[in-house]
Amino acid sequence: MTYLSKPNFVKLSANIATVLLAFFIGVQLLVAVGVIPISILWGGRQTELTLALRLTSVVAALILSVFVYVIRSRAGLMGTVPPSTAVRVGAWVMTAYLALNTLGNFVSVSPVEKLLFGPLTILLTAACVIV
Repeated sequence: MTYLSKPNFVKLSANIATVLLAFFIGVQLLVAVGVIPISILWGGRQTELTLALRLTSVVAALILSVFVYVIRSRAGLMGTVPPSTAVRVGAWVMTAYLALNTLGNFVSVSPVEKLLFGPLTILLTAACVIV
């Protein structure tokens, strides 16, 4: 079996998705604690980091953490093969959400969302489609 055989390609894609999700988790947490300005998220329309936005970023990081579990489970990297129906359905729901998020990134007024997060979420969505 070659490295780019179907099972290995799926695992590689899941690992790429995991790295990208970890990056986005880090961004959300750094925004929540005020290290990165809030203006790079939420369409670039927020200028003040309120308590509600801090909590929203923490919740977003938690949701992205669930995405890591789902995508790794779907790829068979969490030990359960075949994955449960909930994981299979969750993977498609997550992928659809990421596709919509990608569109949102490209219509954002934030150059960071448009020029950095947009291309990264295209790659993330593609990796999730493969998985």
